[in-house]
Amino acid sequence: MALDVPTLVVDASVAAKWYLPDEDYANQASALLGHFRQGKIKLVAPEQIRYEVPSAITVATRGRAPRLTLEQGRRAIEEFLALELETLGDDDLVILAYEVVHECGCAFYDVLYLALAQEMGVPFITADGRLYRRVRTIPTVLWIGDFPTVIA
Repeated sequence: MALDVPTLVVDASVAAKWYLPDEDYANQASALLGHFRQGKIKLVAPEQIRYEVPSAITVATRGRAPRLTLEQGRRAIEEFLALELETLGDDDLVILAYEVVHECGCAFYDVLYLALAQEMGVPFITADGRLYRRVRTIPTVLWIGDFPTVIA
């Protein structure tokens, strides 16, 4: 991958849509993934994404009307892990996230993505409407519905 490609912090609300095509903004999320696979962008995330995305996929395999079969869910999780998305996390990120929580009033786990983006000095892209409404005034926060124009 070229060193001069844009880097984005991607959250689980976007990454889960790569495997749940019936969700809103799944097409934009798939386009983002396509850019990543083609080396046009670099995607990074806090370590927790490795658990949040499989959790969302698992939820889609349960209940009275599952959206995915058990086999589809397993394959989706395997595909996600095979992406080898770069994940980061350390004590400094935890402390920064704690401070950001009190600035924006968001959940700690959500803020880890925003804090990582701030720490790295790169944009953060989300499909979590509630989170986006709280932090959209931050210039580096991007809405998945605006992709790909937000990185053009």
